[in-house]
Amino acid sequence: MRFRRSPDPPDAGFDLTPMIDIVLLLIIFFTMTAHFARTSATPVDLPRQPGEVVATASDHQIIVDITRSGDYVLLGKPMPLAELARTVKSEIDRVGGSPDVLIRADRLCRSAHLNRLAIGLASAGVREWKLATAGAEDKPAGGGS
Repeated sequence: MRFRRSPDPPDAGFDLTPMIDIVLLLIIFFTMTAHFARTSATPVDLPRQPGEVVATASDHQIIVDITRSGDYVLLGKPMPLAELARTVKSEIDRVGGSPDVLIRADRLCRSAHLNRLAIGLASAGVREWKLATAGAEDKPAGGGS
């Protein structure tokens, strides 16, 4: 008795579909994360002064940007000073303590905008805040000298 062999051997493999699905989900996740990181940072030309290097950021950090024209930006969203103070106040109430406030002011904005922000933050209950600077040895982002 002779057995015939079939011309096609049986396939021995595994399904790659779940792995491809996971890779596509990771690509989407990292793309969206990178997009959100870019939109939350307002381009600000910081003053070039030597300053204290902060090793780690606080869990409850609020970053307020002041643009060259004096607009206040919180989380990538421009807002008037009164609304910004209300938002900071609600964050203080939510957290139950004073959050770490970092102010990124453009080096060409008028100091009156920074003074108004300090008064607004004081009315919200923030007594201490930090002013971000670029190191004195850092070059400006535009590549100028």
